[in-house]
Amino acid sequence: MLEITSASNAKFKYIKSLSAKKERVKHGEYTVEGKKSVSDAIASDRTVSVVAVSERFFNEESFDYPKDAMLIKISDNIFDRLCDTTAPQGIIAVIKAEDSADFIPDTSKAYVYCDGINDPGNLGTIIRTADAAGFGGVILSEGCADLYSPKTVRASMGSFFNMKVVTGKNFADLKRYSDMGFKLIGGALGSNSIDYRSADISKPVIIVVGNEANGISDEVLKLCTRVKIPIIGKADSLNVSVAAGILMYEVVRGKS
Repeated sequence: MLEITSASNAKFKYIKSLSAKKERVKHGEYTVEGKKSVSDAIASDRTVSVVAVSERFFNEESFDYPKDAMLIKISDNIFDRLCDTTAPQGIIAVIKAEDSADFIPDTSKAYVYCDGINDPGNLGTIIRTADAAGFGGVILSEGCADLYSPKTVRASMGSFFNMKVVTGKNFADLKRYSDMGFKLIGGALGSNSIDYRSADISKPVIIVVGNEANGISDEVLKLCTRVKIPIIGKADSLNVSVAAGILMYEVVRGKS
């Protein structure tokens, strides 16, 4: 076990650097905080390279540390500098990012495609809902919110490590999935959209939701059957994660 007492330590600075997206992209690693999130990561098929704990956590908490990860004990007076949360629990893990290059969707399952989702809270909620609805995975377009942002991980409430999430997929990928037999159902208001309850949303299907401000891109929308969720009250629109949840559970509602 490595012990760190100074914030100038190279390993400490490396873990802290992963709070920035550019460093996560550069090194292909990210961090998660908290006892449950770290436990979920260890229990999943993710590769946990480092588990760092505060002195207090090490001395007072019971935890099943992974044998293959580097264990680091860090002085209480500097540990919180590694953390994004306001009340750190004293444990943080470094995890290797997954490679999405070889992803092929399973035609027996349903998926969600996020086309330019900006908010990591919305992204995390969509991942959590897809997990609850038994979906095969969540597919992210280029330019989506950072999958490995601490806010995304927290909003997913543990589902982050249950779901297959692939990144960097574009129009050509969606076209290929369509050619495989997937129906693409795009949530979009407009005169040429049909009520989602009238659409065939049975598997194999990909639910497509778009950017919070601009919706689904015109290019992607061309591949989709456009559906709308009726707005009964005075609201202009639904939150994208709420809309995604409604459409996902339409798949669950017996149309599989």
